[in-house]
Amino acid sequence: MNKKQRIIISIGIFLVILSGLFTPYEGEWQWGWGGDTIITLKKYMGYHFLFLPPDERAVYYAFREEWEYLNWSKESRLSSHIIASRVWVQVVTIVVATIGLLFLFSEKRKDKSSNKQDADDI
Repeated sequence: MNKKQRIIISIGIFLVILSGLFTPYEGEWQWGWGGDTIITLKKYMGYHFLFLPPDERAVYYAFREEWEYLNWSKESRLSSHIIASRVWVQVVTIVVATIGLLFLFSEKRKDKSSNKQDADDI
């Protein structure tokens, strides 16, 4: 493994760690009457640090346009969760790109048979 490949692997590992620490979140507003959920709205909340996800206040402000059209009730529930499918797509893309770059920057080995002159060259 040459120096360029070690740098590529280091950057790939760093990017996988970053994508695990800063994950995409989706806010969810469940609105209902008498315990039955009538409407569930979801909205993309952006990337946040894994240990500081968007709180209810952030989700509330994300849905502020919808609050004007729909009445808020005590049965409403605001929450946020990680979009796991997007995290997996990011990680797989980073791994595939890292492997591709490793092959691209690999040293070409010369076989002993390739150093021999062909009969046509003599």
